[in-house]
Amino acid sequence: MKGKEQRRTLWLGGALLIALLATQWVNGEDGGGDPVSTVPEKKAAKREAREVHVAEDDTAQLELERLKRRQFSAQAGDLFSPKSWIPPPPLMKAQPPSPPPLMFKYLGKVTEGEETRVFLALAEHNYVVKPGETINNQYRVDTVTDHTITFTYIPLNAKQMLSTGGGV
Repeated sequence: MKGKEQRRTLWLGGALLIALLATQWVNGEDGGGDPVSTVPEKKAAKREAREVHVAEDDTAQLELERLKRRQFSAQAGDLFSPKSWIPPPPLMKAQPPSPPPLMFKYLGKVTEGEETRVFLALAEHNYVVKPGETINNQYRVDTVTDHTITFTYIPLNAKQMLSTGGGV
C-alpha cells in the first residue's frame, strides 16, 4: 500500500511541476530578473514615455463641473415599484361635504294670526320655533308650509327639508 501512495504523490508532484512550467512559458517570462530589461529598447522607451504621461495626468485637476447626473425619461417611471395585473381602482372625485341628516321629529304647529310656530323634538329636547330662528346655532328655520319645513344647516349653508305629513 505504501508503494501506491508514493507513486501517486510522485505523479501529482510531477503534474504540478509541469503545470507551473507551462504557465511560466505561456507568460513569456523566464522566472526571474527585471522584465523591463528583457524588452527591446524601443518598447522600453515607449513604456517610459507612457509612465511619464500618466504621472503628469495624476497631478492634473478634474473639472467636476463638467460631470452631470444622468437624467432618466419620464416614461421610465419608478422602476422598483410593485407591479400588479389588477387594474387600479377608479379615481374618486372629491365630493363636497354634506350636512348630517335631520334628526328633528315634527310634533305639531300652531298658527296665530300670520305667525306660525312649529313644535320639534331633538333627542330629549323640545323646541318651539318660528321661521328665521336658529336651533343650537346649527340649524335655521327658513319656511314652514302645510307639508314641509325648510331648514338651513348653517356651517355648510345647505338647505334641508323635513316632511310634516300634513295634507294629501
